[in-house]
Amino acid sequence: MKVRRIFLVDDDESAQHAYTRYFAKSEYQFACASSLKTAKTVIASERFDAMILDVSLPDGQSIEWIPELKISHPGMPIIIITGIGDIPTAVKAIKYGAENFLAKPVEMNDLKVILERCIELEVIRKRDRVQQRLLNQASPYFGKNTTNDKMLELAMIAAKSDSVVLLEGETGTGKGVLARWIHYNGERRSEPFIEVNCSILKGELLRSELFGHARGAFTSAVKDREGLIELADGGTLFLDEIGDMDSAAQAQLLKTIEEKSFRRVGDNSLRKSDFRLLCATNHDLKAETNGFRRDLYFRINLFPIKLLPLRERKEEIPGLLEYFLKNSGYEHFPIHPDVLRLLTDYPWPGNTRELKNMLDRALLLAQGEPLTARYFPDLSPEFESEKSQKLEGLEDKHILQVLKKFNGNKSQTCEALGLSISSLYRRLAKIAATRSEPEHTRGSSIGDIKN
Repeated sequence: MKVRRIFLVDDDESAQHAYTRYFAKSEYQFACASSLKTAKTVIASERFDAMILDVSLPDGQSIEWIPELKISHPGMPIIIITGIGDIPTAVKAIKYGAENFLAKPVEMNDLKVILERCIELEVIRKRDRVQQRLLNQASPYFGKNTTNDKMLELAMIAAKSDSVVLLEGETGTGKGVLARWIHYNGERRSEPFIEVNCSILKGELLRSELFGHARGAFTSAVKDREGLIELADGGTLFLDEIGDMDSAAQAQLLKTIEEKSFRRVGDNSLRKSDFRLLCATNHDLKAETNGFRRDLYFRINLFPIKLLPLRERKEEIPGLLEYFLKNSGYEHFPIHPDVLRLLTDYPWPGNTRELKNMLDRALLLAQGEPLTARYFPDLSPEFESEKSQKLEGLEDKHILQVLKKFNGNKSQTCEALGLSISSLYRRLAKIAATRSEPEHTRGSSIGDIKN
């Protein structure tokens, strides 16, 4: 049974002792504070399943604090305890958002019943919100070939466990979609799913985003801030493109995984977060040349799942197109067979994400008309005559064509191809190293890359 953390804010030390002693053998664990100032400090760094709040405290009345608590901790029930003469104040607290109140001296059995009811109601609300979210979103398309059947079988095993999972595959193969599916089909489905892309944030920014920071930890740290690891408490933390994480963040993450605790940047206080870890990468983390820590790799590679690139499962393209069209409100299949052949022959360097982006753009251009080749300008007929060329050469050529189309703008190129910025740079560096371009084309394809 999960231990429920209760935050008691009461300046009566004998009452604190009584609460703690009464609930010592139950599933409730108490943390105590004796003033508003201390309570605000504690609640800023820790998460609780419920709060018991005394009305009158040495440094002020707690009533005015309740609206702020309901904003910062919307899922935390608040139970007010008050003296007989403060009943009207307690009623006011209910209007401010408190779930219930008890008059002093508090009957412990009554308090236990109220705690159980409030926490159970919040669990039901969370479950209802998750169910509604699942109803509102379409189930992902996993394909119908035997390879994907094996992948789905592994995903089902992962969803039923709580171990670390490493999703491996090229950019755009659907690692993020699969990570969400694992979370929403697991025991933590009613808890947060927190995602961070490690290729976007670097160095201090990434560590601050993950672990939080203390005020003054660096120039722009004007106040204490909780990190995504804290927000993922009870739920799932998904680290996308973990292979792009810098060495300092890798070391801190390894320590967090092994010790189940962490420190915010610039803070000495040890904090805990019960999160399930999912990771994804488009790198070969086993390769010693990529700079990824070997000890961290072995720690996150407990249950690897490989997602194949779209070019190795082209038989799924018609099914994917039908799935995307259905989600866009199309009940029929408005794609000409000749276009379907072009789509099947195309190498798809950006994988499923590029397929969806290209289809969305074609639907916008077609304005309700059947999807003919004219609405897929990136599918040049020259691809038909180049089937005998190496696949990598076709991909390189297409990347350069798209880059030239957007005048060297890397952001627009990444969006069109479904590639991350780091992946685009790696491909361009490889192209530059393996081929020699005419002088007049270098500036528009590789050398002149804009933000």
